[in-house]
Amino acid sequence: MTAFRNVASLILAAALLQVAGGLLGVVVPLALGRVGVSDAIVGLIAGIYSAGFMAGAALAPKMIREIANIRVFAFAAALGASMALLMALFRDPFTWSIARFAQGIGIALMFASVESWMTEATPQSQRGSVIGIYHVVAKLALVVGPFLAIGHAPTDLEPYIWCGIFLAFSLMPVCITKSLQPAPPDPAPFPFRRMYEVAPAAVIGVFIAGFSNTGFLSLLPLYAQQSGSGEGSAATAAATLMAAAYAGGMLSQWPGGYLSDRVDRRIVIGGMGLLSAFAAVALIFLNSPGSLVTQALIGLWGAGALSFYGLCIAHAADRCEPSKFARMLSGLLFVWAGGSVIGPMVFGLVMSSPLGTRGLFILEAVIGFILFVLMVWRRQAKAPVVEEERESYEMVQPTSVVGADIDPRTDEEQAA
Repeated sequence: MTAFRNVASLILAAALLQVAGGLLGVVVPLALGRVGVSDAIVGLIAGIYSAGFMAGAALAPKMIREIANIRVFAFAAALGASMALLMALFRDPFTWSIARFAQGIGIALMFASVESWMTEATPQSQRGSVIGIYHVVAKLALVVGPFLAIGHAPTDLEPYIWCGIFLAFSLMPVCITKSLQPAPPDPAPFPFRRMYEVAPAAVIGVFIAGFSNTGFLSLLPLYAQQSGSGEGSAATAAATLMAAAYAGGMLSQWPGGYLSDRVDRRIVIGGMGLLSAFAAVALIFLNSPGSLVTQALIGLWGAGALSFYGLCIAHAADRCEPSKFARMLSGLLFVWAGGSVIGPMVFGLVMSSPLGTRGLFILEAVIGFILFVLMVWRRQAKAPVVEEERESYEMVQPTSVVGADIDPRTDEEQAA
């Protein structure tokens, strides 16, 4: 509990940040669709946001070294809040592209600031429990965020004002934290070729996670809007579906991790891909985003698709030298981010084709089956790690390159 008290204010700041992020994830595609922007452009703007996140992740270590955590967080929160208010005033795709790119940078900087700070404030022996609490609270906030869109038309000002409010609120717990600021981070990510040599299945899996999950979730609100719902009910349906996906992904973390600690992780990763594919196949034949069946299937999709990123990281930890795991994790984040830039644009193009909204689920089903096949191939190509060399599964999300240091699997590196 002492360790948790040391970082409670930082976890609260991250939760408030996630509420704003979850809200924007619903209202941005709905608003763009409402003003007649094509699905392809919606996907492009989502990809631009991911490109901003990637840029922010790359900039974070240098900025933290030069101006310290609290100033980086304050700068990023102000950037994100001001861009949200700018989006409320101007509704053209060009302005929103700039705003979303800037918000991507800001979100990445805020996560980097919080997570590097948490590393310094948490004893190594308690990092496993702290990181578990941190990710659960952040996920719950991501579930809550979309519901702030309920009752509002996509063109209303209120959702953007709420976003600005929550980003401003996130500054307060950071400013009053009593934890000392950490030493400047200096993670040097592994080059892509080296990562692929060490853990090819992990590289493949995290890229697919970024490509598939970001692409699917970026366009999912348009499924609610393009299926004949009115403005108010479209926001409700979109918020419910997004929350169902996030909840499914959160609930499957522990059973998936428990199983992966006992069998080849690549089997579990492939199984999660199959689970998401089967849910997507069922969704192809439904056209009722407000129904309980659809919500349950989206939750099932989330249970499969939103859980295998952490399994891929665990597989990389099994294969990587403990002293180099932080570099591996940082490099894998950029692989994930690369997929998250491309994915929304591809999903947007598919939805703009004659396939329409069904294309969202057709593509997702194909990707899930491809992930399964690739994991089977990798299992045949490379023998499993012996049980004595396995690391335990830890819940982890793609948030920042400096967040690798708080992962308890880097303990040996810190002690070396």
